[in-house]
Amino acid sequence: MYYKDYPSIKSPELEAIIVEQILVVCVNRIRFNELFDTIRRVTSFSRYTLKKYLFHLIEYGLISYQGKNQVYVITRTGLDLLSIINREKKTTQLDFKDIVICLE
Repeated sequence: MYYKDYPSIKSPELEAIIVEQILVVCVNRIRFNELFDTIRRVTSFSRYTLKKYLFHLIEYGLISYQGKNQVYVITRTGLDLLSIINREKKTTQLDFKDIVICLE
């Protein structure tokens, strides 16, 4: 799995449980510090790691950053992925904490 414009760079693998939480809270527009506090309730996470997740989610069009208001917002593509995640959680017997999302 590779970035579409740079075939030598491997695509990111992100924990589904974290991606889901980020997408859910971005539905209501959220600032970085609020987002960080929310994610830390789910798992121990550094600010640096959260920034990497946000970078990838923005890069792939799942969320956007509105600089004027300094908030992160879910996009239509992000809502589609959230729908897929929710459907998979209902139909899969796997432990959701072990699922990884590979962005391409």
